[in-house]
Amino acid sequence: MNRKRKQSMGPAVCAGCGYEAASVSVAFCPGCGSSFVPVRASRSRRRIGWLSLPSMLYPKTYKWFVFASAADIVLTWFIILLGGREVNVIADAVIASQGLVGMILYKFCLVVFVVVSCEVIGRRKPRVGHNLARFAFVLTATPVVLSILQLVRP
Repeated sequence: MNRKRKQSMGPAVCAGCGYEAASVSVAFCPGCGSSFVPVRASRSRRRIGWLSLPSMLYPKTYKWFVFASAADIVLTWFIILLGGREVNVIADAVIASQGLVGMILYKFCLVVFVVVSCEVIGRRKPRVGHNLARFAFVLTATPVVLSILQLVRP
């Protein structure tokens, strides 16, 4: 009997969620179930001066989260210009005191907080981090959909 030993493929990245693994001996990502893709060691880390930053874990989810956040700002401001109001009490207070610039800064800080939280949690628990990023997207996309429905209805 000639059995082949399962060999580790070295550094790899999940094709679905972007989870990085230093050494992979399984075929599928424990976080999302997608297959791992081998990467060169030089691509897994980006050098910026003396800092070494790891790649982001969930870039596709973050892309949609940032898009939904930007759409939320635009639609909220458009509805306010048409005579509507912000339902979120904290965001309403920011808009009342700082206007559009304050709303943009407030949303930017929220986006940064969510992305950093997902990255920190995802490094220890990949599935939880990815689910948190997805939840943040759904939570942000809900007011966008409701705003569009509010604008479309007569």
